Amino acid sequence: MSIVTRKLIAKEFYVNRWFIVGATLAGIVSVLIAGSGTKAAFNVGALTWITTVIAFGVMLAIYGISNERKEHSLLFVLSLPLSNGDYVRAKQIGLTLCFFLPWLASSVAAVALVLVKADIPDGLVPFTVMLCVFMLTNFSLVLCGALHATSEALTSAVIIVTNMGVSIFMFSVGAIPAIGTHMFEARPVWNDTVWTVLAVEFLTLVVAFALPLLVAARRRDFI
Repeated sequence: MSIVTRKLIAKEFYVNRWFIVGATLAGIVSVLIAGSGTKAAFNVGALTWITTVIAFGVMLAIYGISNERKEHSLLFVLSLPLSNGDYVRAKQIGLTLCFFLPWLASSVAAVALVLVKADIPDGLVPFTVMLCVFMLTNFSLVLCGALHATSEALTSAVIIVTNMGVSIFMFSVGAIPAIGTHMFEARPVWNDTVWTVLAVEFLTLVVAFALPLLVAARRRDFI
């Protein structure tokens, strides 16, 4: 990895540092609200947690990629001694690391809440883990779409579709008998269905990260 690529990755951390801090704090505060004791607080905290993680991923894609193209700062970046592949790689690594830190803190806090709170059944742990991994996969799809999109309309369409996917995932996975019937049990149930869902999520994540390196990196013009 060249020094220019490393500098671009470090630049992503610097530019998005306040987003990272804000998203991390918001995710943890949302979990604290969810664990404050009432059902209404749990619902508000859970909704805020989901919204925080999704919105943070969208902001990274918009400000890290779309706005860079719109404001023509990409012209300067591409004038540096790096290839299109280096640019795509730097964007993927930089923005993914920026997202990963708040995502990890929020995910650990969510799982810890389920395990620590006596009034929340531990059977929700597998579903919580699947949802957390889906959030990471969802971000990889948003990032993949933003790197390939050549217009604001296409970027917006990707964001809308992926955001809708979160609700669809929650309702569809929760409705699977092998998962839904164990969600409110006293102990987590890690059956074949749970592992299959996780495997599909990780496979989708890998494909979403590989596509820009195979397609967008070979594109001659990012403008």
